[in-house]
Parts: sequence; structure tokens; C-alpha cells
Amino acid sequence: MTFSSQRISRLLSSAVILLLSIASSACHRISNEEKALRLETREALRTQAYDKAAALAQRALEFSPRDEGNWNRLVQAQFGQRDAEAVHRSLAGWRNAITRRSAKLEEYTGDLALEEHDPALARQAWLKAISIDGKNVRLHEKIARLEHGEHNWAEENKAWTAYLHRRENATARLNRALCRRHLQQWEEAFADLRRAQQLAPNDAEVDGAAKLFARLEKLLPQIRELNARLVLSPEDFGLLGDRALIFLRCKDPELALEDGEAAATLAPWAVRPKLFAAISLIDLGRAPECDKLSVLPSICLDFLTPELIETIARLDSEISVEQSNADLYVTRAWQLNEINQPGLSLQDAEAAMRLDPKSASGCAESSYALMKLGRGEEAFERIKQATEIDPNYATGWQYRGELEMARSDFVGAIESLTRALAVNQTATALEKREECYRRIGLSVKAEQDHRALEQLNAPAIK
Repeated sequence: MTFSSQRISRLLSSAVILLLSIASSACHRISNEEKALRLETREALRTQAYDKAAALAQRALEFSPRDEGNWNRLVQAQFGQRDAEAVHRSLAGWRNAITRRSAKLEEYTGDLALEEHDPALARQAWLKAISIDGKNVRLHEKIARLEHGEHNWAEENKAWTAYLHRRENATARLNRALCRRHLQQWEEAFADLRRAQQLAPNDAEVDGAAKLFARLEKLLPQIRELNARLVLSPEDFGLLGDRALIFLRCKDPELALEDGEAAATLAPWAVRPKLFAAISLIDLGRAPECDKLSVLPSICLDFLTPELIETIARLDSEISVEQSNADLYVTRAWQLNEINQPGLSLQDAEAAMRLDPKSASGCAESSYALMKLGRGEEAFERIKQATEIDPNYATGWQYRGELEMARSDFVGAIESLTRALAVNQTATALEKREECYRRIGLSVKAEQDHRALEQLNAPAIK
């Protein structure tokens, strides 16, 4: 096929016109004043004199309103000023002035969205920028860090992988290793860690991660076993709790928190996941967030004995199938009061009382918890309720007596402690009543209790 000379002539004319147009655009003459403005703007940005840089960039735009470099420097300065409204205006002006697609414009759009707590828009803008300039590793890093903050581990893994296809360094390898640990991709995670160690053998962050992975490696067989069981039963809150405990023992509070929160979501009635989540938050320096779990931040893993953890796990499991059993809630409330977690204990005690309004022990556990929470008047009313429900409740009468002593009602305390001793003679009740007798001057009565206490405490004669 051949072209006619007329058609060739038209094509050549069009090409010349296009080249002249491009040359005209590219060869915009920059005056000495504009050159000086650009140099001053760059220097102001370098020294973080952002107010000056913004003013200079605005003047430069008056010379070249379609110059992308001038818009770039203006937006940089406005970010430095932390003037979001000005950045919005400049990005809109930039978009109107520059008709071609601009990776830098989209990147700044994403940066602003992130500052304004709109991660979805930030992600969308940065992905647009990548579609224009896919070799820009900075964009892949920004997306990776965004996905990390959103706990989108699979997407973070993809972003670091894209980054590493273009540039390899220890930081990216380390971040991908830590990300893959969230995904339970252990072989790949350890491989990335080893490569990070090769690239930066003396880096403190790499060394810290290596110690974490060494702790995880020791218990990796148990983790893998639980992972296999969770594949078959992904909604088993008990298995998630077991794995959270392993991660706590490995000193990996991030993974422990994930499992603890997941288990708590699946089983909101369960206590063990909340305890593990709270310990994780404390280890992560987020102790104030324990309040939303009704857990006091004094808790730590070392304080929880294996026997207690097993007991709480058993009670959680039993409650899961008998959620209307008041006695189970009372038993767990007692355990929680014993480890000084009155918030959770009060929840269980109140659940028991709703299920069984005649639960004297539920009232008593509620009273103990309320007192620990500094709600003394409510605590006293609740223990009175317990003794009214069950007049033969020795534990309730004894605690009522102790609360009456705290209120300086020694006569009332003597009566309550006497009721307790009539049902069950204990050293504590005798000791408390002796003290009350001495407080009101009944020395003879006090001596009688003292002798009874000595006899009770005397070792049995074989």
C-alpha cells in the first residue's frame, strides 16, 4: 500500500505544527526574575521558611501558571504551614491549570486526605499516582504504611512486595517480615527477616525483630497446631484465646491483641479474651484503653496463675452453653474479685442477679466489686440485700459486719458478726467482733472472743 503525495504532505504539515506547538510550550522563556524566585523558593523550603516559600511560589505562578514545578513548590510550602484549606485551593488550581495526568498532584491529594483522616481517599489517590508513575517507590511505601495502620495485612504485604520489586533495603524487608507474621506466613516472614539481617546486621530495629522472631520460633509448633485447628473451626473463641496466650508468652502483644479482640467479638460473654486483650494493650503502652474492657490496668500476665487461666477458660466455655446459669456467673465473679478486677466481676454478679433475683451470693459478689470500685453506699445496700435474701448466709453477714465497722457502726457490726458466727465460726469473724467490743468498751466480751480465737487457732492435739 502506498501513500499519495498529497496525503504525505498533509501528514508532514500536521507533524510540523505539533512539533512547533510542543517546542513553544517547552521553550517558555524564564526571565531572570522568575529564575531568582524559583531559587529563593527552593532555599526557603530547604530552611523550612514555609511562609516565605508560599509567598514566593505564588509570585512564581504569576509568571508561569501552567508550570507544574511552581505548583509543586507552593503545595509543599502550604503543607509546611499546615494550612489544609490553602492546600485544597492549590490542588484545585493545579488540576485546572495542568490538563495532563500528574503523579505528583495525585500524591499530594492522597497526602492531604490522610492528614484529614480519610484513608480511603488517600489510598485511591496514591493508586492513581502509581498508575501514572509505577516506579515511584515512595508511593508504594505510603500505601504499605496506610494499610498497616488499617490492619489490612494482605494489602500491606502486596505494597511492600511492589516496593521490593523496585528497590531492596532492610527496612522494607523487615516491614514485610512483620506484616507476614500477622498473616501467619511463617516461612516467608523468617526468610524476609534473614535477608534484613544480611542487609543491615547492626540495625537496632532489625535486632529487636530478630529477638521477637526467636521467641516466636520456640513456640511455633504450638502456634501451627492451633492454626490448623482454627482452619477447621475459625469461630472457636477458645482456640483464639489459647493462641493469644501463646503470643503473650512470646511477648508479642500485637498478635495477642488481634486474637483477644477477635475472640471477644465472637464470644462477648467470655472473660479470658478481655483479660488477654487488656494485657496486650498495657504491653503496647495503651493502658487507658483497658477501660472499655472494664479491666483495671494493674493486670499483668505474671499475676494470672495457670490454674486461674484454666478456671476462667472453663467457666467461659460452660457459660457459652449455659448462658442462663446464674451460679456460673457468680463463680466467675468470685474469681474476678480475687484478682482485683471488680469491673468485670460486677458485670457477672449483676448478670447472676438478673437471672436469679434470689441469688444471695450474686448480691455479695456485687457488693465486693462495688466496694473495690469506690461505691461504698451501693456496696452496703447490696450486702444488706444478700443477708435479707438468705438469713443464714454466713459470708454475707461477716462482710456486712466488716462494712459496718468501716462506717463506725460497731453495734450493728457486732450484731452482723454474731449472725455470721452462729452459722459458721471463723477466725476472721471472731477477730473482727473482738475489735468491735473493745471499740465500745465491752472488755469482758472482747476477752471472751479473744480466748475463743486462741482456741480456734491452737493446733489440734494428736
